[in-house]
Amino acid sequence: MSGGIQCAEHGMSTTTFVCKHVLESLADGVPRGFIYSTLDPAEEPNAYCADCDVMLQQGGGDWNDQLEVKAEIKIVCYGCFLKVAKLNGAQL
Repeated sequence: MSGGIQCAEHGMSTTTFVCKHVLESLADGVPRGFIYSTLDPAEEPNAYCADCDVMLQQGGGDWNDQLEVKAEIKIVCYGCFLKVAKLNGAQL
């Protein structure tokens, strides 16, 4: 796992990766789906929205550089990750 990230709301926290649509949910409060990886303590948590899940499945089910560019993967702190997970009804 890499280092942490400084968040204005949550302070120093674990780095997580989300698609731009999950980040938009965090900003506007509109659920867009929240598909997340198994939260392995050795890896940074990551999540993507329902639309990116469709794109991923159409692309063969494996993330690659091209899909990551389309999803516009962003970094958020773990506190924000949990906040947007809750907004989308995800049980972590």
